[in-house]
Amino acid sequence: MKKVLIVEDEQRITDIYLRLLVPAGYIVRCANNAQAATSILVRENIDLVLLDIKMPKINGQKIFEIIEEYNPDIKVIVSSVYPVEKQKELLPQAENYFDKSEGPMNLLAKVQHALAG
Repeated sequence: MKKVLIVEDEQRITDIYLRLLVPAGYIVRCANNAQAATSILVRENIDLVLLDIKMPKINGQKIFEIIEEYNPDIKVIVSSVYPVEKQKELLPQAENYFDKSEGPMNLLAKVQHALAG
């Protein structure tokens, strides 16, 4: 089973992602800050990270740098309220981008596509 790490500081969003991904068959871990995310990345084999950009203290861009340094094979889907074009400017190396206004089924399709194969 594929393992997804949700890095999101808003519990409401995390809960939506959990209700979407767990029934779809993914093992899901959650982190609400950079320290928790780094701890999970070091201990577990993560296949994909859903990464919020705007977070307190250490933002998603810095967490992305940590992921790239630790394991560049981990796929990252940026998940933000920023429009996709802005997300691409901020993190051009990400696997994919998700504007939170697109709806959860669109996110699930992007996760499935990124983890196919």
